[in-house]
Amino acid sequence: MKTKFFLAFITMALMCGWTNPTKKEFLFLNSSQLKPLGLVLTDNGLFYKNLNPDWKQDKARYSCLSFYCCRNNYLTTNHYTEKDVIKAGNRIEKLLLKLETTKLDFYPLLIGNPKGDLSLDNTTQPKDLKLFPVAICMSETNINSRKDTIVVWFKPTESFKKSLPEGVKVEEYLAVPERRK
Repeated sequence: MKTKFFLAFITMALMCGWTNPTKKEFLFLNSSQLKPLGLVLTDNGLFYKNLNPDWKQDKARYSCLSFYCCRNNYLTTNHYTEKDVIKAGNRIEKLLLKLETTKLDFYPLLIGNPKGDLSLDNTTQPKDLKLFPVAICMSETNINSRKDTIVVWFKPTESFKKSLPEGVKVEEYLAVPERRK
């Protein structure tokens, strides 16, 4: 009788103590893990410059997207075509211009913060589109005023999945971004 009671007690304790794994909200990556995604995190800020080779298939309006987050601005984004001549108006834009242009078929569709504030918001995308959120801690820069976290929501293509660190399970992170109202 004591053995049955003991086994029942252990079973109940295990059942009560075991919790279902929770869905991960964002994948936090460091500067070296961000590079294969086209994101460059330096002492001056976060930079991205990409030419989408599938832009026509994706029905994108522009073939190129660049953005930067630095000391004096939260986020500056630029959409342009390959033929556009881009000029730098300040030191940070000069750094962006010098950055090598990636040619990745995955790219950010939304950029914001963990609270759901979204700065790059494509209103033409389906409301139920699942994206992959990558979180970047701006505290990795040498910018004293930037201790926030930027969340970049990527279109999850096969090449995107291959660019992630080994062992990352894409399905654990895919989500429809919740927008702050």
